[in-house]
Amino acid sequence: MKPIRFRARAIENINAQTAYLSDHAPHIVLPLKNDIRKTLSLIREFPEAGHAGDVHGTREIISLKFRYIAVYVVHKEWLEVLRFYFRGQER
Repeated sequence: MKPIRFRARAIENINAQTAYLSDHAPHIVLPLKNDIRKTLSLIREFPEAGHAGDVHGTREIISLKFRYIAVYVVHKEWLEVLRFYFRGQER
């Protein structure tokens, strides 16, 4: 299993989404965080699980439950998560 590193933008994306949901749908925050953990666990074990991203060298995986997209890069020794966004959200 490869370790995961996060770009600042990925952390900002998660924090912004959870802050928004805390105000508008607090009952969704914990299930969303759990889903993010499951998705990250999947790509740690199977780095090629996602499809090729729009930007050369990136991969994207879509959460089945919440339909967010995690954009990441597979390096030899680790995975780098670049960002998270929801479908319909501006990239």
